[in-house]
Order: sequence, then structure tokens, then C-alpha cells
Amino acid sequence: MKMTRLYPLALGGLLLPAIANAQTSQQDESTLVVTASKQSSRSASANNVSSTVVSAPELSDAGVTASDKLPRVLPGLNIENSGNMLFSTISLRGVSSAQDFYNPAVTLYVDGVPQLSTNTIQALTDVQSVELLRGPQGTLYGKSAQGGIINIVTQQPDSTPRGYIEGGVSSRDSYRSKFNLSGPIQDGLLYGSVTLLRQVDDGDMINPATGSDDLGGTRASIGNVKLRLAPDDQPWEMGFAASRECTRATQDAYVGWNDIKGRKLSISDGSPDPYMRRCTDSQTLSGKYTTDDWVFNLISAWQQQHYSRTFPSGSLIVNMPQRWNQDVQELRTATLGDARTVDMVFGLYRQNTREKLNSAYDMPTMPYLSSTGYTTAETLAAYSDLTWHLTDRFDIGGGVRFSHDKSSTQYHGSMLGNPFGD
Repeated sequence: MKMTRLYPLALGGLLLPAIANAQTSQQDESTLVVTASKQSSRSASANNVSSTVVSAPELSDAGVTASDKLPRVLPGLNIENSGNMLFSTISLRGVSSAQDFYNPAVTLYVDGVPQLSTNTIQALTDVQSVELLRGPQGTLYGKSAQGGIINIVTQQPDSTPRGYIEGGVSSRDSYRSKFNLSGPIQDGLLYGSVTLLRQVDDGDMINPATGSDDLGGTRASIGNVKLRLAPDDQPWEMGFAASRECTRATQDAYVGWNDIKGRKLSISDGSPDPYMRRCTDSQTLSGKYTTDDWVFNLISAWQQQHYSRTFPSGSLIVNMPQRWNQDVQELRTATLGDARTVDMVFGLYRQNTREKLNSAYDMPTMPYLSSTGYTTAETLAAYSDLTWHLTDRFDIGGGVRFSHDKSSTQYHGSMLGNPFGD
């Protein structure tokens, strides 16, 4: 399927900057301005995009330790886990990701890399800031998001040595501990960092069959390393980042609609506790080249995820192991600097995603239903955005995106020994 989207010149491009300038004058003391997002403060359409930026201290003060807690500091954003952290639903100003799980209307980015849909809810590690961009972003970001983008920017290693150990406890035996070490490996050339995180958030639901009273929670272990090659007095730099996250959870735990406060699972006698384990490996190579007027960015990223999931459903026991693989490449260039008459963004984007899902519904005495599904999807896109600064208060902006999306699915299985599917 070929898809072309044209974003014409809009009257809103004339009105929004004036409103934004009025709001900025009232909020200068509390506003954080960063340039780690996809566009700098003066790049194409930046002044025409409704956005909110939250700093690390603000996240800490609000107790935001995972992405599903970001609505505490980002007005208009809602994130729910739909009973399991793998299948989150994000809503932003009435636009929801529930309609398309594979291409959500609101997308989570970490350091310029779109995350797998099953990795939207994740613990936050070494965050510098979080930026929320509202509205369609197809002409500014490679992965088109019609509702908006949550962009998490992490701290990059530099010439300043840093190190800390922190921890905290909360109710229901929950706790968080983190270690970070960052600084120069060879000052003026190479920098690195290491972060380790252990985060436990126990639940409060009860399985009357087993007596467990802490279901519904998560236990995450995360480690990441970063290397940054940035020679002094050179216009270029390169980076490498690798991380591994494993989260164990007792989710897929549901209470009866008529006894929500009782927190007891609505399951058959003798049913075991639900169990889920998700492990995600991520690797990113990045490069940046800066001139007086332009900045060029290149990112190549890979994610591999495997999760196992077991939970009771009536008299059946459900097993759903699944594997995901995703690789993303993006080349993006944008104008740089203030006091420009015209700002522009150009980009090329490719994303390939592969998924395998096995499902088994077993009765106590025999298998009932089993199936296997394979899904592949590829996106190729080119995008551009332009903003003409007529005056200090009025802009005209427009953008265009050309996208080719292709996907395929294979599905087969058996029910009581009778095969079905392709």
C-alpha cells in the first residue's frame, strides 16, 4: 500500500506562535528549553507544535519512575496497561492508540528511537528530560504518529565525571535502587557511562486459590552502557548504546466487576498465579555532523524482545510466548541557528518489524486450542517540513510525507486436534 500525506499551509501556523509567545511570557520561570529533541527551538515547525518539556528534577518530585506514570506531569496524556503492561493504551487529547496496536497513534521514543509497542511501559533510567509533542508528527519524525510523540531523552556521557547510588522504599514492599557512573574515558575524545537499576512495584490483588496477596505488580532489572566518541574541535560525533531489561510481573489478574474493592481474582478453584516475563535487548548506533547552518543525524537501532506469559482463564490455562525483532534506520537533516528566515527538515526512514506468537489454551486433562502466528511489517518513508518566519510573531509552515507500508500475516493452529489456518 502506498500512502501520500500532504500537510498544506495552514492558518493555524499564523495563530499558534502568537498564542505560544503569550504563554511563554507567563511561564519563563518554569519552562525548560532543550535541544535534544528532533527539532531545535528554531527548526521547522517547532514554533507551530504544541509541546511540553519536563526536566529530571520535576520527574523525581512527582515520583515518575516509569513511563506509565508520565501523565502525572504531562497534561492531556493518559496511559493504561489494559490488564498487562505488554498491551498499553495511550490517549492524548482524545486520540487513542487502541485502534492500531502495531502502529499506535501516540508513539514512545527513547533517544530518537521508536520503541516496540510491547515496550511502551518501561522503567525510566538516567533521564535528562521528557518531551511531549501533540498532534501529527509525520513531517518531523520518521515514524508517523497522528496523535503525538513522547520523546524520552537520557543523559549522555561527557567530560564531567559523575557517579551516584540512590534508593527508596514505598508501600507494599516496593523499592527502587540505582547505580550510575559516567565520565571521560579519554578526555577530549571518548566518554562512557554505566547504569544499573532494580525496581520493584508489588501489586495488591489476591488469588484465593494460592493465597498470594501481591499480584498485579512488576519487578524490573535494567542495565545499560553508553560510549560517545566526540573529539574536541571536530564537527562530528558518534555514539553507541546497549541495554538489557528484564521484567517479571504477576499481571493478567482480573477481579470481579461487582467486588472491585475486595481485590480478589475472579478465577476457578485451584488456578495458579498469573506470570509474565519480558526481556528486551536494545542496541543503537548514532552519528551527528554539524555545520554553521545544518545538522545531520543518522541513527540505526535494533530491538529484540522475548516474553513468556501464563495465566488462568476460566477452567483453562493459557500460555502465550512471543518474540519481536525490530530494526530502524533514519537519516535526518535540519537547519540550525536562530534568526533564520526559513527553517527546513528533511528525512529518510526505514523500519522493519517481525513478530512470532504461540498460543496454547490447555484444559486440565488435554490440550484444547493451540495456534502460531507470524507477522512482518516494513515502512519506507521520506518527509520534509518547512517554516517561513514572516515576522517575530507570525510563521507559515507546511510539510509533506511519502510513505510505503507493507505487512503480511500467517496464522495456523489446531482445536482438539483439528487443524485450521494456512
